Amino acid sequence: MRKRIVLLIFGLLTLEHAICLDTRTPHVAVVGGGIGGASASHFLTELTKGNLAIDLYEAKRIGGRLATVKIGDNEHEAGGSILHPMNMYMQRFVKLLGLEHNLPTQDTQMFGIWDKDRFVYKSDSWTIVSLIKLVYRYGFQVFKLNRDIRDIIGHFEKIYELQDAGKSFENITALMSAINEEFLNCLQTSLKDRLLHMGYSRRLIDELAEAVVVVNYGQDIDVQSFTGLVSLAGTGADLWSVKGGNKRVPEGLIHGNKNINVMSGRVRKIRYIAESSDNARQYELTYTSKDNTYLTTAKYDIVIIAAPLTSDQEFPIEFADFPKDLEFPGSYQTTHATFVKADVKPKYFGLRQSLDFILSCNPNKTIISSLGKVDSVDGSDEVGSPIWKIFSRKPLETGLVHGIFSNVIEKTTVVWKAYPHYLSNTTTRHSFKLHDALYHINAIEWVASAMEMSAIGGRNVAILAYDDFLRKNSLVSHRETPKDGPKTPFEELYHCR
Repeated sequence: MRKRIVLLIFGLLTLEHAICLDTRTPHVAVVGGGIGGASASHFLTELTKGNLAIDLYEAKRIGGRLATVKIGDNEHEAGGSILHPMNMYMQRFVKLLGLEHNLPTQDTQMFGIWDKDRFVYKSDSWTIVSLIKLVYRYGFQVFKLNRDIRDIIGHFEKIYELQDAGKSFENITALMSAINEEFLNCLQTSLKDRLLHMGYSRRLIDELAEAVVVVNYGQDIDVQSFTGLVSLAGTGADLWSVKGGNKRVPEGLIHGNKNINVMSGRVRKIRYIAESSDNARQYELTYTSKDNTYLTTAKYDIVIIAAPLTSDQEFPIEFADFPKDLEFPGSYQTTHATFVKADVKPKYFGLRQSLDFILSCNPNKTIISSLGKVDSVDGSDEVGSPIWKIFSRKPLETGLVHGIFSNVIEKTTVVWKAYPHYLSNTTTRHSFKLHDALYHINAIEWVASAMEMSAIGGRNVAILAYDDFLRKNSLVSHRETPKDGPKTPFEELYHCR
């Protein structure tokens, strides 16, 4: 009897292993090595239990818009800089990769809201005095705004529950409706109109809300309101970054995944092979090496694009032989991040002593969106003059730099197509699913551009691609997952069990 039980268990384990091996291994192309491409590769590897092969194409560097710049002896965040404590996926990735949080070193940071002519608000070294001044200027609505933002974040957290249950969405409209029907209205009205409807004063909107949106997105309060509300959430306490640089997350997820083959090259064309049979790969990618020494092609079952596709991008992709033209409306906002090792001249801003951060609330009067001291990515102290980071919508001329700073030791500028140019009534036109097995993670950016949003988009596309592949290959009719979490534990990666 015992022998029969042993044989039965052995047979079941052998059958499970055989099913795992017999599942046709999908050949996947991921175009883009930023946080979106890294997270999609991670989640797809988890879903397939490592039974896949991924070629990940990156034209520049792993990390994408998560990058650092070296000033003096230290590295500083040049792209996505801060994370919210409720960013669940980024928190999990940091834990999974054994990374650490990098918290601000300054306990009290003095900041001001500047309209080019004067400071409409300046904080104080005493927190209670700053709060009194804030209430005096904007009333008790500052507390209401904080509650409203927390409430919105709380509602949006439903996306984690939906994704843990294996839910995916083909477009922005479906995703946002599933979280909260009211969020669709937020995509179709401006932040200014939304806040007015919620009863906020014009002073709070034109100064406080405007300054936050200008520094985060380089745009004004005509942005669609969900984006603006996410931006306001980034002003809260307990913000953090990854020690050593936020880029370490995509680097760790990509280089630590044995199923990924990194291709250092640029994808130029994606062609649909219409005559493909059910068991043949249906997309052909044409790409060049990073040094442009050769051009070649490869075929894939699944293609995931983790890069912007609007017409203003540096590396456009041609789509050939698809049944219908693929359109990508809109454009991206150009942001100049200028790093200066120098001392600020307080008189330039009409100050007696310098502030740590200056936020502009009038983008029509000055090209400067913000100016502030920055810490190094590992928390190291600066020697001598501090490092300042200036966000601007245009290049800073040398005369302006020397007008703002004295004792300029070093200056460097990073230019980004950083985030979409947000307008209401255009967001819902963007889709995650472009064709049968062709997906676009960056559709999520038209809701809001942030590291966590890219990770959410990456998981949505991974679930979508996995389910589509199973359905196409008739492997299962329906995939069920436990209600209390994903089918595969988050930490158990890259194994066919």
